[in-house]
Order: sequence, then C-alpha cells, then structure tokens
Amino acid sequence: MNPISCLKWICALWLLCLPWLAMAEWEKVDENYLAVVYIDPDKIRASSVFPQAWHLIDLNDKSKAGVKSRLALMEYDCQERRRRTLAFASKSEAMGEGKTLFTSTQSTPWKPVSGDTVAEKVIEMLCGQSSRPKVTGKAKDDKSAPAKDAPSDGAAPAAKADAKPSQ
Repeated sequence: MNPISCLKWICALWLLCLPWLAMAEWEKVDENYLAVVYIDPDKIRASSVFPQAWHLIDLNDKSKAGVKSRLALMEYDCQERRRRTLAFASKSEAMGEGKTLFTSTQSTPWKPVSGDTVAEKVIEMLCGQSSRPKVTGKAKDDKSAPAKDAPSDGAAPAAKADAKPSQ
C-alpha cells in the first residue's frame, strides 16, 4: 500500500472517532466575531519538522448549510513556516458534536503561516523558537537588538522585534 493511501485510511479512521474528539479537553487559541478556535494539546502528534494538531472551530452562528463547528487535522512545517489540512469534518452542533455534515481526507496544498493569525499562534505552540524566521543580512548587526545582558520581562527578545516574513 502506498503512503498516500495509508495516510487517507488513517485520516478516515480519525474522522470516525470524531465523537471521541468532541470530548477532548480543548484549549482556546483565539477568538473573533466569527468563531472561537481551539486545539487539543493532549492529541498533538509531536515532530520536529511536521507536528500535527486537531483544531476545533466553533462558529458563533450556524452557516446556511447548517454547520455550527468544524474539526480539522492540521499539519505544520516548522522549518518553512507553512501549514496544510490533512482531514476535515463539519458538524451540526457546537464543540464538534451533532451530525456529521461533511468530511474530507483530501490534503490541501501547503499555505504560508503569516503574522498575527491563529496559524502563527499554533505553530509557535508546536514548534517554538525554531519556527521563527531566521535573521539574515544587515538585520543581524542591527544595534536596536537587545543586549545579551539586558533584563528580560519574560518574553523572548525575538518576540518583541519579530518582523512578519515577506511572501
């Protein structure tokens, strides 16, 4: 069996376990006027390059198709700062419960993770400092960077001067 077929079967089995996922201890990642986004920290598949996490998108209002929440298995590329969806399900009720309205095990193409997004928050959780863009060229010699001996307020110095990657 080729690896892609195997991955599709694994994702299909995961989707069958959606009632189990609905009972997960979801951790809130972000919230806006459309939805609240959670991940399940206990179900993270750790990897130094391609960690995976289940996302729960709990919509504030039902869509015209009757969707109230979505579950998605997302994979992140720590080195290239990008993400893709491996499996997806739409549910009729909040918090991943109710009738399954749609499922897919079709992987989406890789998409870049840009600044100040849910994906950026999750990639930082999964990949840590290794996911930050590398400083190159003149920026490395920038005098505005904090000195090694500077007192820390608990945040990593790179987080204060973090520039959005150019696409």
